[in-house]
Amino acid sequence: MAENVETLKSKKQADTSKNLENFMIRHRKPILISGICIFVIALALCLFIGITDAIRKKALAQIDEIEFNYTKNFSDITDDELSQKQTTALEDLKPYLEKKDFAGVRANMITADIYFAKKDYTNALDYYLKAVQAGEKLYTAPICLFNAGVCAEELGNNSDAISYYQSAADAPNFTLASHALFNAGRVNETEGNYAEAVAQYQKLVDSYSSDSWTNLAQSRLVQLRIDGKAE
Repeated sequence: MAENVETLKSKKQADTSKNLENFMIRHRKPILISGICIFVIALALCLFIGITDAIRKKALAQIDEIEFNYTKNFSDITDDELSQKQTTALEDLKPYLEKKDFAGVRANMITADIYFAKKDYTNALDYYLKAVQAGEKLYTAPICLFNAGVCAEELGNNSDAISYYQSAADAPNFTLASHALFNAGRVNETEGNYAEAVAQYQKLVDSYSSDSWTNLAQSRLVQLRIDGKAE
């Protein structure tokens, strides 16, 4: 009986192998074509990733060169030469401004910095915000938001400045968070929004106990209480 069971098992396995072999023979063209398609897709994906990475690295290298040429010999040039450098750099950066990656972030940040140096705060603000949009999750986003706050202040748009400073302060691991929070409180105080200013100063005192901006915030809280403006 045991021998018959083993014989039946062997016959069943042989039939299964034969059926699989027949299936492979009957469908060899579709299977071959599918295999080729998978290989081609995988190869194309690898090539795409490689080409994209190469393009990104090339763009960053070109932006580095533009920045280097712009900042080179700053201390030894005339105002006219500086103006020419700025014009050249702004023109050279244009092809990279619409990129939604780190190259786009850097191109927009450098462009914003140039306009800021020219005291063109409207364009500086615009390009700092574009840099944020190009890399919202990058560490550069709160830096650009902070700078956008400075530009908005220079333009007299204090409500926007407060919003940018607060957004920068709320960003995780932002090294200038205490400064941004103090600025938000300071501008609120300038606007007569004393309750908001007190809240931001107090948050700064509670969150950054050993920070120089904390000392300033503490001083403002004391003064606001003396003036009867802090509830």
